[in-house]
Amino acid sequence: MIDPLSRGIGRTSAFGPGAATAPPAVANPKTVPGRRVAFFGHDLAEPTVRKRVDAIREAGWSVVVYAFERARPGGAATPREADDTVPLGRTVDRNYASRLPRLALGILRALRRGPDLRAADVIYVRNLDMALVAWTSSRLAGSRARLVYEVLDIQRLMVRPDAPGWIARTVERWLLRRSALLVVSAPDFIDRYFRPVQGFTGAWHLLENKVMGHRLGEVADRLDRTRAAEPPWVIGWFGTLRCRRSLTLLAAIADALGDSVRIVLAGRLSEEDIAPHMLAETLDGRANMAFRGPYANPRDLPEIYSGIHFSWAVDYLDDGLNSDWLLPNRLYEGGLCGALTLARASTATGRYAVAEGLGWAFPEPLADSVTAFLRTLTPAVYAQRHARLLACDLATFVDVGGMRDLLVRVD
Repeated sequence: MIDPLSRGIGRTSAFGPGAATAPPAVANPKTVPGRRVAFFGHDLAEPTVRKRVDAIREAGWSVVVYAFERARPGGAATPREADDTVPLGRTVDRNYASRLPRLALGILRALRRGPDLRAADVIYVRNLDMALVAWTSSRLAGSRARLVYEVLDIQRLMVRPDAPGWIARTVERWLLRRSALLVVSAPDFIDRYFRPVQGFTGAWHLLENKVMGHRLGEVADRLDRTRAAEPPWVIGWFGTLRCRRSLTLLAAIADALGDSVRIVLAGRLSEEDIAPHMLAETLDGRANMAFRGPYANPRDLPEIYSGIHFSWAVDYLDDGLNSDWLLPNRLYEGGLCGALTLARASTATGRYAVAEGLGWAFPEPLADSVTAFLRTLTPAVYAQRHARLLACDLATFVDVGGMRDLLVRVD
């Protein structure tokens, strides 16, 4: 496996063993005179979109955000910064056929800000459909800005063996040849997909799903990384909850271990994958399982991770493909907040967790493996592994300069 830090920041600062707070965030740099980014995002309210936009601003570049919106439960409004956000319309999740006409309308809406597109030095895009919108609108506007193409997940469409999959891969290869830089969040995306499937040989940059360094000030004084090394063992599954199989596995673990385990869920439920009634039925009658609902990231991380022994970093949504290759946010957020990782063996997440001393990786059948592990786990073994986690360097969990390094490569 490629060393995830070999292409990014060095290991410079650390949490001392038993430390309860993080070091202060890096000081804000001055704005880079005249350097501008046009950022195209698939969903303005998506936390990772906001995370990238904030990081670009923190690197000193000005940003105009061109973004679609997705329908929100209860019709909740999407936050927007009126002066530098261009709404492109509303799209639907995973329905590519109905999305195409809306993408075309998005191009027309982006062109209303043609002068901003022409003034941009870099066009930064998330995902294939946004790359098409960005490339078309920027070139029609007369922009010659360099294109940065970021991929945080290899969508299942991209690996389908049928005609739609072939078309999507062909379009992506065309865009890759026109991109100045490919950005990925895990090395396996290069080794397992872009090189062998797409024949990609261009420049790429690793930007892991770490907690952004400039946001540490919001949580540093509230982080409590200490843990009582004793049952009941508490497992937290946090973030966007998509993996139906994980929900089933956690319920099986809860049933097998009873009062010796507690399972806490928090975040946004992906209703396309886990229906609300399924979650309700799973929780019903299980006193050792609870759902806390949505939370703000990173503001609420200290509260939701408080007392959590283990972070559930298991995903089966695209088993054998993207689920095996990714390095999720919860891997880094859990470590920062003092929770050890539970992962699947033979996945990038599992290999990373074991190699970095962040937790354990288990073979299939997973529910049986995790249950047997927790039944025999002693406080001494947990305390020893937890002490190793607390001794990890800050750079293991926190990005203190990745976006600046990235933009330097295309400046």
